[in-house]
Amino acid sequence: MRFDLKRPCKNCPFRSDETGIRFACRERAEDIEESAYRSGFPCHLSADLIEDSPLDEMNGYVFGEETQYCAGHIIFELKSGMGLPWPGIDNDDELADRLSAQVDFDAPVFETVEDFVNASEEAR
Repeated sequence: MRFDLKRPCKNCPFRSDETGIRFACRERAEDIEESAYRSGFPCHLSADLIEDSPLDEMNGYVFGEETQYCAGHIIFELKSGMGLPWPGIDNDDELADRLSAQVDFDAPVFETVEDFVNASEEAR
């Protein structure tokens, strides 16, 4: 996994503006946030897509050798500050510090889990 991105892509779900994608319901947004916190969140533009896997947890975007970690999720975690560093980056303090110095904190990204989850609920 790579950590080169500084800003979230146009359709990043962690974007707080109108270009960010929203999930079908609050529960799905909560699941995504929890999974991203625990296991990391690959940028869909560079991730490997696995569809129709017999293992439900393997469906969707997964990290490949050259996959970028989602800049929107990095900024989201750093802004929310909920126990930095987080498990999705192996609780690596040095990496969290490096990411904090490189990302664009002015990018339109949610600042709290509640804001992130509520955006999907409001989109319905």
